Amino acid sequence: MEYGGLILGGEETAGPRRFYEIRQRMWRAAGVADPNMGRRLRGLFTQAGFSRVEAFADYLSYGTPDRVKPFARDRAAECRGHELPTLAIRHGITSAEEMAELAARWEEWAEDPGAFFAFAWCRVLAWA
Repeated sequence: MEYGGLILGGEETAGPRRFYEIRQRMWRAAGVADPNMGRRLRGLFTQAGFSRVEAFADYLSYGTPDRVKPFARDRAAECRGHELPTLAIRHGITSAEEMAELAARWEEWAEDPGAFFAFAWCRVLAWA
C-alpha cells in the first residue's frame, strides 16, 4: 500500500483524514506495517539484487453509495473496536474519546453524496 496518495472527497473529510493519521502513526509505532512501503518497492528489489524491476500502482476506490457506506461503516467499526484504539492509546497517539468521535465522523461522511475514497496499491515485477 501507499498512503501518500490517499484521496478523500466530500464535505467533511477532517475525521477520516485524522483516522488515517492515527492508523499510520500506530502502525509505525507498533511495527505493524509501513503505510508508505509502496513508494519504496522498486528500490528495495533493486537493492536486493534483482536485475530488472518494474513498478506499478493501481488505485482501490470507493465512489458509489453501495461501496462508500460499507467502507465507512467498517472504518467506524475499527474506531469502536479493540485493536486499533488499544494500540493507538497505548502508544499515546489518541484517546478513547477521540476514537468514538471519529467513528461518528465516518458515519456522517458515509451519508455525504460527494464522499469518495481511494488509495494506491503498489506492486513490482522483478527478475533475478
